[in-house]
Amino acid sequence: MKKFLYAGALLLCCTATYADVAHADPADTISWGFSFNGFFDSVSNSFLPEEVISGSFKGHDLDSDGLLEKDELLSLVIGELDYIACAATSNANYQCGATSFSFSQDAGLSFSVGSYGQDPEGWVGGGRLITTGDQHYAYDFKPNVTTERHLYWTSDTQLTMMSQAPEPHAWAMLVAGLLGVGWRARRPGR
Repeated sequence: MKKFLYAGALLLCCTATYADVAHADPADTISWGFSFNGFFDSVSNSFLPEEVISGSFKGHDLDSDGLLEKDELLSLVIGELDYIACAATSNANYQCGATSFSFSQDAGLSFSVGSYGQDPEGWVGGGRLITTGDQHYAYDFKPNVTTERHLYWTSDTQLTMMSQAPEPHAWAMLVAGLLGVGWRARRPGR
């Protein structure tokens, strides 16, 4: 009976992993990483090939049209900020979110995101606005000091897309199944 239960549990883990990874439904999670390389810096008046804006996004193509749009996103991380999650924390002194997003393998990636905030008195603050194909604008201010940075997309700006690996739970089920098979194979028969 124990052998039957062990075999059933292993079969269940392997089947769930196979179904999750190999037979992904169009409504399942779409997960990509991206990197834009090379921008024109207006301050130095030069193209910076090593300048990078990178991130990742996840979502569900709910209408199965092959186009992932803003209302279908679960996350949109650029740098260390998730512009989908941060929208819930917006208030009178802090605003954050994505105003547009579109991705398909045929049409490519485009988005516009922003975040800005300041202390209640308005003495210290800063923000960031990124619009693909246009610019990345960042600023910070303190009493008597303001810094700004303008990076512009050019025809030399390169986009690299990286399809993300299956979700961690799929790998966990696969590892659990393989460990179970290995453990079972080492045990003497009873």
